[in-house]
Amino acid sequence: MDRGPLDRWRPRLFLAVALAVVVTFGTLGASHWQPGARDVDALGLLLALVGPVVLLTLPRRPVLAVLLAVAAVGTYLALGYAWGPALGGTVGVLVMVLLTGPAARARVVAWSGALLMWGIVVGAAALRDDGTRVGGLLGGAAWTAVALLVATGIRERLARAAAWRAARADRERTAVATERLRIARELHDVLAHSLSAINVQAGVGLHLLDRDVEQARSALASIKTTSRDALDEVRAVLGVVRGEEDGGGDGVAPPTDTPEPRTPTWDLAALPRLAEPLRARGVAVRFDVDPALQPPGAVPAHVAGVAYRVVQESLTNVSRHAPRARDVVVRVGRDGDRLRVTVDDDGGPAGSHDGDTAGYGLRGMRERVEGAGGTLDAGPAARGFAVAAAIPLPADLSGRAGGIRRARPDSSKEDA
Repeated sequence: MDRGPLDRWRPRLFLAVALAVVVTFGTLGASHWQPGARDVDALGLLLALVGPVVLLTLPRRPVLAVLLAVAAVGTYLALGYAWGPALGGTVGVLVMVLLTGPAARARVVAWSGALLMWGIVVGAAALRDDGTRVGGLLGGAAWTAVALLVATGIRERLARAAAWRAARADRERTAVATERLRIARELHDVLAHSLSAINVQAGVGLHLLDRDVEQARSALASIKTTSRDALDEVRAVLGVVRGEEDGGGDGVAPPTDTPEPRTPTWDLAALPRLAEPLRARGVAVRFDVDPALQPPGAVPAHVAGVAYRVVQESLTNVSRHAPRARDVVVRVGRDGDRLRVTVDDDGGPAGSHDGDTAGYGLRGMRERVEGAGGTLDAGPAARGFAVAAAIPLPADLSGRAGGIRRARPDSSKEDA
């Protein structure tokens, strides 16, 4: 059950002790100031202290606490004891019910208790006929209403503060989860592509080691380059995780005029390097990239990064799951207000593609594209398997002329 923001023992103890002190000394003093009142004895003091006692002992039963406090103060007044501070114990119970009980029920119980208490007070005043003024009764009722309204305001303010803290904690948890997912995708893309490339190149090197030393040396050089690039990208990602400016871990900051980037950066002109593992296997990879999109900064970094990872993961999937593929076409261009990226292979029907087409790679691609506000389609195509992503471009770029250029089998293409 949703309890109030002050539903703890310390606030109740503090209020109960404060009320007990005020009620005790106030009641003893009031008996001397009101000549016609009955002298306070043990019974009177006990009745006056019922409010502070039930405030501590019955925090989870607000209705019973209010009834006991109201009955005690009614009995106290009916027996002729002095007016005044004895009512404070019951008002304290009503205030604590508002602060600690379930919100909707607490209001009903507290205000109903206040009406019941003042009905009993008015009845006791009529029975005693000791010259009690109506103005004094109305003033006491007004002060009770003020106390309840102040308690309501405090509760709402504390509830809003608690809700704000909970929302902030939820946003922080969401941000952490989102960052973890982003880092996981980055590491998956880097490691899956790089290790796949290293595996292919190592196989080529072993196969040619005794027959063609130069080709084997070239494969080993490719392994070195691929592993170095992968280490650089992993280092950049881990630098973000550690929150270090140097991205290294040796405790030495880089020169201030050449700081390392906190996150990996890409440009679309670097896409052809992703084809090396497939080319080492004899697969022709053709790139049709709009020249206007290739210079650094021509496409916003977050859009270029998504496009780069889509191509990277698509080519990795071809290398791992399409052993029959011999030709892959990568197209990148504008389509209205979107950057469109397509990767098609000729690996044959879907059944010739090994592995699970709904694995982490495709899921990561989809999450990355959708996170940028785009859409991704992946599935069997006429020749084999096709991946198509559409990523929104900023307004200042999407308005420029341009569109998808179809791949042409001419010498301008990057191929095997």
